[in-house]
Amino acid sequence: MADDTDAPEIEQVDDEEFLTEARKRWSDGAAADKENRESGYDDLKFLAGHQWDKGVEDERKLAGRPCLTINRLPQFVAQVVGDIRINRPGIKVRPVEDADKDMAEVREGLIRSIEHQSRAQSVYVKAGTDQVAAGLGAFRVDLEYAEDDVFDRDLFVRPINDPLSVVFDPLSVEPTAADAKWCFVPIEMNREAFEEEYPDCKPSDLEVSTDVESWYSADTVRVTEYWRVKETPVWLSQLEDGRVVEGRVEGALRSRQSVRKSVTMDLITGHKRLSETVEWPISRLPIFRVEGWVIQVAKRRERFGLVRFAKDPQRLRNYWRSVAAETIALAPKATWLAHKDSVKGVEDDFRDAAKSGDPLLIWTGNNAPTRVDPPAIPVAVLQQAQITEDDMKATTGLHDAALGERSNETSGKAILARQKEGDVATYIYHDNLKLAIAEAGKVLNQLIPLVYDTARTIRVLGVDEEPKVRRINDSEDPNSIDLSRGKYDIIVETGPSYSTRRTESADAMTAFIQAVPQAAQVAGDLIAKAQDWPDADAIAERLKRAMPPELTQDPDNPEPPSPEMQQQAQMQQQMAQQGQQMQMREAEAKVRTAEANAMKAEAEAERAQIELNQMNGSLQNHIHQTAAQMAAGMVFGQGQPSPGFTAAG
Repeated sequence: MADDTDAPEIEQVDDEEFLTEARKRWSDGAAADKENRESGYDDLKFLAGHQWDKGVEDERKLAGRPCLTINRLPQFVAQVVGDIRINRPGIKVRPVEDADKDMAEVREGLIRSIEHQSRAQSVYVKAGTDQVAAGLGAFRVDLEYAEDDVFDRDLFVRPINDPLSVVFDPLSVEPTAADAKWCFVPIEMNREAFEEEYPDCKPSDLEVSTDVESWYSADTVRVTEYWRVKETPVWLSQLEDGRVVEGRVEGALRSRQSVRKSVTMDLITGHKRLSETVEWPISRLPIFRVEGWVIQVAKRRERFGLVRFAKDPQRLRNYWRSVAAETIALAPKATWLAHKDSVKGVEDDFRDAAKSGDPLLIWTGNNAPTRVDPPAIPVAVLQQAQITEDDMKATTGLHDAALGERSNETSGKAILARQKEGDVATYIYHDNLKLAIAEAGKVLNQLIPLVYDTARTIRVLGVDEEPKVRRINDSEDPNSIDLSRGKYDIIVETGPSYSTRRTESADAMTAFIQAVPQAAQVAGDLIAKAQDWPDADAIAERLKRAMPPELTQDPDNPEPPSPEMQQQAQMQQQMAQQGQQMQMREAEAKVRTAEANAMKAEAEAERAQIELNQMNGSLQNHIHQTAAQMAAGMVFGQGQPSPGFTAAG
């Protein structure tokens, strides 16, 4: 949105009539929520340490008695708010109908950039802290110039420092005030600055009310943003192609009367309009209420936070701890029982013995003064202090395990279960805050195509909080995104920050690689990128370049490989072919060696067979010759052994 020259024409209303209506609405809204507002301020004062009744405190101090404040409530509040800080809420955009995923991602990245530029997480934490402490928090979406020397405007998420000062439509019952028809957001200005900027407006003209909060004080002047929801009657027509357009169209399938909502804002004092009316084409007020507990009692809505019902146990704790401290402090002060003649003239010495520290006390009578020991500290005093501690835990729903203290639970499972009980007891605060942030996301989503309506370059943030630059609304750029297209749903997700999730995922990846080492070959670059080492991204990039392209390419968005990647792929292919050729040559060599060994073994077997045959032939000849000789000897010797043989042979 470059400027307001194209803003819709505002219906002119008589200033007096307009301001009369504004004063009446302010009075009605402030009176309807007066008790909740006063109780909320009292809760904040109590949380800040103002925990003694003024009359009791003055009386005790006058008597020299201690008024201790052992403030335990900030720890309880910090426990709930700490969960908000850790589980950071984030706005997510989901496409509907003709909107595509890429455009939804651009919108989500733009909203994330708006949140980052606005430090929105601290805004949400501030609203959550007020909600937990006083039962009501608030924040807003604002439209401001991007720079001092430009006409482009940007969206911002801004805090409301005093949410109890915001006056909402008393008929609004939605936790986020989504159904509010109007509200007032007071802004305190320095009196001198006010008179310099609005010299024609006299603060003394402001009406000072006695039953509601005043709009004027001595040192400051309150100016107020008066927001209203404007409803303009329109006709809606549905065409044959299914589109719904405004106006009565001849030949339309059907038509009906409806209203088009917009929001107007006027800056006013009690009796003067200070600015021209500004109109935003959105469907609800850009002021978001963050409620704590709300109980409907007949026609009244009682609102409170975590502090409200923990105040009485805290008061008792302060009292009993003060009594214990007073009793212990009086213990060293000895009480003496003496005859009046025995301490005559030295009464003050005995009275001031504990203060002076003098070990020598002189008495003059016949009866020695007797020292009376002070009474012991009643056990009931200390027990009552402990009981009040338990009462505070019971009223808040936060017990030792949830507060990080040691308790009866010993196993990790039991401790986690007790912590979960505390989370469940306080989940209403997180849930209502998420509702308010989701409503803020809807308003941002409605305003994006109206604010970012010219050709410009914007910065979007990814889930990893890495910035990217995108061109929008540029008809000459084929890669430009048209932010006016599509419909989207808004949700809010909570969880640890990206850096925390990255650390946790790095630990999980390391454990996984230890269990499955081969996974490092296909996911080594992702594992290195998740680490917090110096130059981890550079190591991841080198590993990615060394991996096959089919592993690193996005299957949903394939891109042509770069010349470097093509050259690397060719080199890898050549190396693979050379490896295959070497393997084939090695296999052939092994085959030839095996064949040669087989032939050698066969030849050796043949030679061994020949030698064996020769040995068998020689042996047979020798046997025949021996047998012949034995036969010849027996013939010549007539049954006697032949010469050369003994009887034993």
